Amino acid sequence: MLWSRRRVLGLTIFPAVAALAGCGFQPMYAGRGRETLAEMSTIKVAPVKGRIGYFLRTDLIKRLTPLGEPRQPRYHLRLEVARATTPLAIQLDSTVTRFNLRLDVGFTLIDARTGEALYRDRARTIGSYNAARSDFATLTAEQDTARRGAREVSEEIRTLLSIFFARPRAGAAGPAQ
Repeated sequence: MLWSRRRVLGLTIFPAVAALAGCGFQPMYAGRGRETLAEMSTIKVAPVKGRIGYFLRTDLIKRLTPLGEPRQPRYHLRLEVARATTPLAIQLDSTVTRFNLRLDVGFTLIDARTGEALYRDRARTIGSYNAARSDFATLTAEQDTARRGAREVSEEIRTLLSIFFARPRAGAAGPAQ
């Protein structure tokens, strides 16, 4: 019996696909994918205070509404950013050489017509940066870590909103969580 690559791949891939189909796995953008993307493009992101809030809002707008903010939004997204910096590596002479920057962002999706909160959740990230001898270098590293953290949090928020819009809901909107 000759074993070809196709036969071996067929014998390994088919059971894996069948197992995924049996467990209820469904791609996020399958089925309601276009509706999910269309609904997400009607979200208006509220302004957020601070430098990190600016980066977070800008990145969310790019991810949710790549063609620009909607003129008549169906939803408003409110964000609350909490930031904490903690020393991570401390030398014997009490000099801090590395810091952790933690971002904790609570967000609420609000129906623009009724003002009702449809969905609440949190997104978090932790980034680290080195404290250099130069204050400027340390500040630049901290700002870069904050920028990367805002990007990660915005991606997580986008994913959570995608899941919210992709799941079937009774009526126009599901209950707030």
